[in-house]
Amino acid sequence: MSQITFYFNPANREHALCVIAGKALARRLQVVVATGSPAASEALDRLLWEVPTTGFLPHCAADAAIAAETPILVDHRCELLPVRDVLINWTDNLPPGFERFGRVIEIVDADNATSARARVGAYKAAGHTVDYIDLTKPDV
Repeated sequence: MSQITFYFNPANREHALCVIAGKALARRLQVVVATGSPAASEALDRLLWEVPTTGFLPHCAADAAIAAETPILVDHRCELLPVRDVLINWTDNLPPGFERFGRVIEIVDADNATSARARVGAYKAAGHTVDYIDLTKPDV
């Protein structure tokens, strides 16, 4: 059963994704970020080159020649995403095959709260327990 965690109240959703992906990388976990469109994949690609400011988070598309050696994959084509340690869902829907991943992470701000509530319900209906982490708490 997948561990589902919703991180909510980020000061900046994109920055929160970089921090969470960076922490997973520091723990030597392999990460997949499922996006909802080519434009979203491109935006995250640019962001992961810029954050953190003292480096970057190594990433590529799922069909890149170096995908097998790259710790973070970012792609909107869910059918190309291999199973890895962590799936970060950057879409408004449940990603297909989410239950294959040991950990699923959702990052929710005010702009996507409505669709997030629907996803919480869908995860629970599928029998998963959902954990919540408030990013306004200083220990996160």
